[in-house]
Amino acid sequence: MTKITCPRVLLLAFAIGFAACDGRSPSGPTPPPPAGPTVTAISPAVGSTARSTPVTISGTGFLDGATVTVGVRAVSVTVVSSTTITATVPPRTAGSADVVVTNPSGSGGTLRAAFTYFTYAFDELFTVTPSTSAVDAGGQMLVSWTAPGGRAGDWIAVVQVGGSYADDWWGPTNGAASGTLTATVPTRPGQYEFRYLLAGGLTDVARSSPVTVR
Repeated sequence: MTKITCPRVLLLAFAIGFAACDGRSPSGPTPPPPAGPTVTAISPAVGSTARSTPVTISGTGFLDGATVTVGVRAVSVTVVSSTTITATVPPRTAGSADVVVTNPSGSGGTLRAAFTYFTYAFDELFTVTPSTSAVDAGGQMLVSWTAPGGRAGDWIAVVQVGGSYADDWWGPTNGAASGTLTATVPTRPGQYEFRYLLAGGLTDVARSSPVTVR
């Protein structure tokens, strides 16, 4: 009786044997590319059409060498960590702008219309200045400000450095172009800063040097 072997079976056996002798196995599935960056916040969220604005950008997935655009390309970009970037935003025409972070791989994240350029004269500069750099917890100190006049609803708050707004001290500017307030600092020791905020909202346009609450 003659035994008939299918050519396709022989080819399959040959291929299996070749793979075994070669010592290599078929490669597995290609891993997905790493996720791109996300942008969750920029502070301050406003800038000038006349001068550059230092900003801090928060998010995830930031890599060394990332670039930043806020309507225009930012300069002095420093990737502090995978969640924080500092940069300087050059002046641009008035209006809102997207905040875009792009990693060297080309993947990017965008926060839509998150930054607004305002037209300020060169002498219309927001500042907020504490009277001391250290104070006892729960103590009082003075904080002064300058701002374009007639801005009803603006306010000043003390906030933990790098933190968000809590039920700590705040005070109204009453639309004055400059002034001084007496602030009661938090009872929790740490590093704090004063922020000048616009029109009863949470958009800050100036931050003070750090104050140590001890």
